[in-house]
Amino acid sequence: MSSEWEARIVDPKEGKVFEALSDPEWDFRTVAGVSKATGLLEGEVATVLEKYPDLIRKSPVRDANGRELYTLRSRSITTQEFLAQARTIISKSVM
Repeated sequence: MSSEWEARIVDPKEGKVFEALSDPEWDFRTVAGVSKATGLLEGEVATVLEKYPDLIRKSPVRDANGRELYTLRSRSITTQEFLAQARTIISKSVM
């Protein structure tokens, strides 16, 4: 069964980014992690991530080093993401 990104992405470099994001070993990836997995420059990876906001989602939680984390939109939302979103909503409604 083909995923939505596999049906849309034709550029081989962009495909490498999506393959890295769909790796079941990782829930989320940093730009640096995707760069290392694909052999692409971090700037190239960042460009692909920004180009497809309908296919890629950025985590509201950063990694331990403060770096942005990315995954496919088709993946389920994790408990940590849900709690981070809830905290954001609650903190904004209290203000």
